[in-house]
Amino acid sequence: MLIHIMFRTAIPFGYLFIAVALFGLLIVGLTCFVIGWRTQTRPLQMIGAGLSFAVVGMIAVDMIMDSLLEWNPLVRNDATVIGTWSGERSMWKDLAETITLRADHTYEYHSDEERFSGKWDRNDWNLHITAEGGFDSMMRFIEYSGELRLLHHPPDDPDTWDGDLGLKRVLPGAARLK
Repeated sequence: MLIHIMFRTAIPFGYLFIAVALFGLLIVGLTCFVIGWRTQTRPLQMIGAGLSFAVVGMIAVDMIMDSLLEWNPLVRNDATVIGTWSGERSMWKDLAETITLRADHTYEYHSDEERFSGKWDRNDWNLHITAEGGFDSMMRFIEYSGELRLLHHPPDDPDTWDGDLGLKRVLPGAARLK
């Protein structure tokens, strides 16, 4: 998934380390290219050009992916989020899940492992769900490429986000492919 190319780190000064490493690789690539060009060494030119383009490409993809993602989307009212949201929980484990939010502020959750229902409440982009037995969870709406998504386990800090885009809205009458 292309979203996993984005640079994310919660390490103090982590982005500085990433920038220094990428800048270093760019300098090495450009140096290899220039030396290969001056000495007419085609393999060295190819290595240098490939390394330089890879670094520039990674930075460009990161910038594009980051511009498509909005952590604090404008959710005008509850009618915007009412409906069924469905998707796969993670890229490592094939676990389908679905949550249906109803206008009366009740919901129904289904996954391959569990099933429960309860009440929901929205505060801006945060979705608070509760169920019998003391279940209490916070979900979060994000926007990716203009589409509202629902994160089931949102990170406290976006820098620790695992890249999972969460659940997609299932439009009424749309067949689910599986």
